[in-house]
Order: sequence, then C-alpha cells, then structure tokens
Amino acid sequence: MKVQVYPPPFASLTALDEDGMMVLPPGTRLFSVYRRLKIPLVLQPLVICQVNYQRVKLNTQLKDGDVISFMLPLAGG
Repeated sequence: MKVQVYPPPFASLTALDEDGMMVLPPGTRLFSVYRRLKIPLVLQPLVICQVNYQRVKLNTQLKDGDVISFMLPLAGG
C-alpha cells in the first residue's frame, strides 16, 4: 500500500519517493512510519502526528491512500 507523508524537517527522507509517498506492507501501524523516518526517540513526544488530518495514536493501523502529516509545536513571544 502507498501513503502520502509530510515529514518533520529533521526526518530521514530515504524511505520516501520523489512525490513524498511511502510504500508499506498491508496492516502497517503508524509507529513503523516513525521508524522508517528515523525520528529520534527524544523528539517523538514533541511531534504532533495526524493521519487524514486527525490526531491518532502510534498503534493506528494505516490504510492505502492515507495522508500522514507531522507538525512541531511553535513557541514565540
């Protein structure tokens, strides 16, 4: 199955094709995407992840055509 991924700026992009798509086996869960993007463990709690624009848990099972987006909380003053 293929999913569209909008990775955080510090992620490894080697698992994505030129269109930002990632090929995964059926039944893959979201935490596998974190591993493929090589998101450091210390940064995982700081990253907001959404599947199809809804916040989900790391054990969410993905489906073909899902859109996975990552955001970082911003602070300013």
